[in-house]
Formats: sequence, structure tokens, C-alpha cells
Amino acid sequence: MKALLLLLLVAVLPARGAMDITRELVAPEHVTPGQPVTIAVTYWTDSWFNPPPEWPDFVIKNGALMTTPVPNQLLSRQQGGISWSGVRLERQVMAWDQGDLLLPATEITLTSASQAPVTVQLPELKKPIVWPKGVEQPDRFLPASRLTLSQKITQFHASNDDSLHAGDVVERTVTVEAGGIVATQIPQILYAIPGTDTQRLTPENTLLKSGRGEIEGARRVEKLRYLPSQAGSIVIPPVKLRWWDTTHQQWQNATLPGSTLQVAAARAAGSESALRGTTRESPWRTALIIAASIALAVVVWLTRRLLGRSLTYLHHIWRRFWTPVHLPKMTPDKRGER
Repeated sequence: MKALLLLLLVAVLPARGAMDITRELVAPEHVTPGQPVTIAVTYWTDSWFNPPPEWPDFVIKNGALMTTPVPNQLLSRQQGGISWSGVRLERQVMAWDQGDLLLPATEITLTSASQAPVTVQLPELKKPIVWPKGVEQPDRFLPASRLTLSQKITQFHASNDDSLHAGDVVERTVTVEAGGIVATQIPQILYAIPGTDTQRLTPENTLLKSGRGEIEGARRVEKLRYLPSQAGSIVIPPVKLRWWDTTHQQWQNATLPGSTLQVAAARAAGSESALRGTTRESPWRTALIIAASIALAVVVWLTRRLLGRSLTYLHHIWRRFWTPVHLPKMTPDKRGER
């Protein structure tokens, strides 16, 4: 009987699950400044997570965590004959200068409902960060796993003809798509030169995502408008972007061709032409107004008698409408007589 009671007591006691946490640095063999790498933190348990895992707080030297969203992953493992369930949290970290990307050893305390806290010792993680040979402008250094450069030149005409005139607009759109970077790393491509008829629009930055929602890279779209004010030519210069290929560990050059567009004189249109046209048409308008006035006077003279009778009739109707109508008395005069 006592053994049965003991078994029942053990059965109703709350189960205590094991908890663990691991940390790893996912990075290629060679890492340059500005190249994102991944820090993965995995929470493990043989029961369930309560509360759900959150990103732990630990020190990162010579690097900074990025705000790029990375989806979590569900994992499982077998260890010591026990089935573990895991939640893998990933964040990207980036080093901005040469040196060691260092994650010092630290302790993480895990907590769960109805269980005692568990403290786990995480070892130190280190990754060397080295500039590649041949860096010319560190502020324009662009490391990427892949990169494509494309452009589109569009002409906006004030009329339906296909020729370019002064007063029209030429818009150059350059699109940069790169993998393994964020949009803010892509250097400026197009420049509006002060004193010239150019206008630079605000660039558009977007993230490139895979089918699973993972961030693969970034896209940057820049637009520059040429606003010719006189006849001549527009010189659209070629574009050259030097970038570091992190996949093949070598320098690459992405180029776009330039072109020269001929600009004709401004069209004979606009406010000045409209004013000249108004000046030529004003005598005809004056003559038309005079002729219409004479015709109206003749019609009034010929129909003066009919107009007089019509006015008299309308006056009679008007007075009849506003003439007061006396109503009969509604109360008896001899109320007291019977």
C-alpha cells in the first residue's frame, strides 16, 4: 500500500525538464570589415519552453549587432539517450575595422516555470577580420557575395515627338543588387554636380529575401534627372563600381556605359507663344463682340411691342400673387345670444 502511494506521489509531482544553451559563430574562412557574419544561439530542452526563448545579452568586441530580421529555426537532437528540442535564434554581426571579432566567455542563466535556474558557461568565440589587399577607399569598400549593376535612361518630352528639346527631362535610373550586405553599405553611384542642370532624387533601399523569408542581400535604386535649359548636348558619364567578391576572394568591377544625347532648341510653345497668339486674335474677338451687340439691339427694337406686353403681363401676375386675400371670420359675432 505504501509503495502504491509513493508511486502516485511521484506521478503527480511536476516534471523537471533539462535545459541547455549553445552559441556559435557562423562565418566563412576569410572575413573582411563590413562583411556580415551570423551568431547563432540555440536553446535546448527535453520538455517545453516556458517562457519562450529570447536573445541573451552578451558582450561583442570590435563588432555590432545588426537589426536585420532573421527567422528562428526549430531543431532537434539526440544526446545521452534523450531527445532534445531546440529553438535557434540568429542575429547578424558586422565588424567595421581590422582586428578580431571577439565574443568573450560568459555565463547565461536559464529560467523556466516551476524549475530552478540553470547557469550555462559559454566559451569564447573569435574570428579574425582582415582587409583584403588593394583597398583604395575604405569608406567605399563594398564586400558582397554577388553584385549586379543595371541602368535605364528615360526621356520625358513636352510634346508627342521623339526628339529631345530644351525643357524636356532625361532621367537615369541605376539599380544595384548585391548579396550578403545591407543597403547602407552600397556607396553613392550618381552625383548631381552643383551649377549644372541636374537633380538627384532620394535613393530607394530595399531588402532582398528568399522564398523562406531569409535576408539574402539588398537593392539600391538611384535616380538622377538631367534638365537641359538650352540647345547642345547631354553627356551621361559611364559608371564603374569596384567591389570585393567574398565568394571568390577577388576584386571585381561592375560598369555601365555612358552616352551623349543631343538637345535641340526649345519648342515654340509655352506662355510667350500663348501671349503672341492672344495678341493676334484680339481684333477678331472685338469685332465679334460689336457685331453681337448690334444684333441684340436690332432684335430688341423689332420685338419692342411684344416685349412690352410681356412685361405688362408679368407685372400683373406679380401684383396678383402678392395681393392680400381677406379670410372670412372664423368666430361667431353673437356668442351670448340663444
